[in-house]
Amino acid sequence: MKVIFLPFLLVFSWSLTAQTAVELYETTNAKKSLRAAQALVNDGRYKLAKKQLEHTIKLKDNFAVAYRELGTVNMELGLYEAAISAYEHSFDMDPKLSRAAFFECGEAHFKLAIMDKASYYYRQFKEMKGKAYANKAKESGLEINYELLLPEREENLAYIQNMDTTSPVKIHWEGNRINSIEDDYLPTITNDGQHLVFTRKEKHRDENVMVSKRQSTEWGKAKYFSNKLNTKENEGMAKFEAHGKAFYFAGCQRADTEGGCDIYRAAVRNGEIGEVTRVEGQLNSHYWDSQPSISCDGKSLFFASSREGGLGGADIWVSYLQANDEWSAAENLGNAVNTAGDEEAPFISSDGNTLYFSSTGHQGQGDGDLFISRKINGRWSKAVNMGYPINSPAKELGFYLQGDGKSAYFSSARGGGEGGLDIYSFDLPADLQPAATVHLEGYVFNEATQEPIACEVTIGRDKDKWTMQSDESGWFFLCVPGNKAYSFQVNVEGFEDYIEANYLMSQDNTTPIKVAIPLQPKTAISEEPQPKLVAKGHTVIEKRIQFFFEFDSYEISKNTAFQLNSMADLLKKEAVWKVEVVGYADQSGDAAYNQKLSEKRAQAIVDYLSAQGVTNSIVRSEGKGAIAGDKDKENRSRRVDLVLRK
Repeated sequence: MKVIFLPFLLVFSWSLTAQTAVELYETTNAKKSLRAAQALVNDGRYKLAKKQLEHTIKLKDNFAVAYRELGTVNMELGLYEAAISAYEHSFDMDPKLSRAAFFECGEAHFKLAIMDKASYYYRQFKEMKGKAYANKAKESGLEINYELLLPEREENLAYIQNMDTTSPVKIHWEGNRINSIEDDYLPTITNDGQHLVFTRKEKHRDENVMVSKRQSTEWGKAKYFSNKLNTKENEGMAKFEAHGKAFYFAGCQRADTEGGCDIYRAAVRNGEIGEVTRVEGQLNSHYWDSQPSISCDGKSLFFASSREGGLGGADIWVSYLQANDEWSAAENLGNAVNTAGDEEAPFISSDGNTLYFSSTGHQGQGDGDLFISRKINGRWSKAVNMGYPINSPAKELGFYLQGDGKSAYFSSARGGGEGGLDIYSFDLPADLQPAATVHLEGYVFNEATQEPIACEVTIGRDKDKWTMQSDESGWFFLCVPGNKAYSFQVNVEGFEDYIEANYLMSQDNTTPIKVAIPLQPKTAISEEPQPKLVAKGHTVIEKRIQFFFEFDSYEISKNTAFQLNSMADLLKKEAVWKVEVVGYADQSGDAAYNQKLSEKRAQAIVDYLSAQGVTNSIVRSEGKGAIAGDKDKENRSRRVDLVLRK
């Protein structure tokens, strides 16, 4: 349940001039100063209202009403210690002024996790029921809200009493270049770790998407993302696709919006926002649809919605991308995840099976905690509270995990920030991490002409299989479990069948692992006769593996070493395989230099295999220099081809 602290002084009928609405009202009359503060509260100008109330108290130090109102204003600003001080001054002067103030003082202690004091003031609130006090009629609406919330707070206190507080997790506040006195929440980090994108809700403006660029070890000053994205209406929770070429976000009250808010997709080109479109299909509804999170393969979209058919409040739903590029009707994730409360801000990890989200319905510490659920045998497991100190008695909303599966960001209204929801970060404990994955970026091209090829690529491991479609530029993207060996298979009419094995080592995924898939035209004629390795009439089985090198280098990388270890095990177990090792270079150097570099790369592979005990399978090893006509500026030419035949 969300509690709204209504201004205490709504009973006063007094208006400010245009000038006093934006600056301190200088007066020697304490009552007039108090009324000026109340007008500022009504206008949502809490920082100025705080100054006006402090001025009021200077005029009349024993003004219990002013202290009571100052407590409310400090609560709005998230200044819980200051709120406690103001409330307790009010109680000292007049303990029979306000019953609601005792509950609010309990809330301030609750937000600061001072639970014995919180419990004391909640009891004071309960014990004053039915007794005489000054504001009984004026604050009856507040008291009804607080009485409804009290049982939940008592449950929170019981949960906290039994909570493990020995966690080594360290929470880091992300600083005032990101955080403001407004609500800053729902963070996202681009995969390269260079941009932080989040939502800001300002008191007198709509919600907008903000962006900050990393500057050395800290974030730069946040600014509005783009006028192509932000409008005079609300936008929020931008979540990038893993490859960074687009992101999804919630847009509200637009010309094509079906409900209050719908989900949109924005293309990203060279860091700039391109076309913005409402997602097609049956995903959006006539209700509030917001806070999207896209799976790594781009085929599942998780989001929050208040639509009919849920369990109550906001629920988490999922929609699937269909063959016609439209999104399916949404499916509710069920009662393992959703409750009669509010479930919001889902984040689906790169493994596609670990979901993080915020909830007010599952048992927790306070106004909304972060939870985790894992998909096991096709079903979501019962949500588990992520625990202390990730969660607090204040509201936590929005979780994001970088591609390394460890670096986490979230927003919280806990004390110690700038005010309202602020953005924090921490290292996710191992027991809350998803399965290790690698981001894989592939490129399919005609080896003879270097032209890209749009086709299906099948990637397999044991019984698992992924089929991806490369686009018109030959590009495809996928996330798969890390530290595993995979087969890559492409069958395109007019080209030789392609089969290759690669070992994909887990990494931080700030850049994806790149795999080049060169297809040989069937009409292509080899530059030289290949050795006849099998008897006539036998079927030739061929595997082609490529190992890539850094610019002007023939050093074996860690990823290549893992792949070679796997190949060495295969060759030692199956001695029938014959191996050719052919090195290449790009066109950066002259012909003589490229020839020597390609030979060194080939020899480096041979030496590594020999060190692993592979000595009798190499039938040919050579360097071929640069590939004629190759204009590739990436690393596809800086490679060694290892061809296995039997």
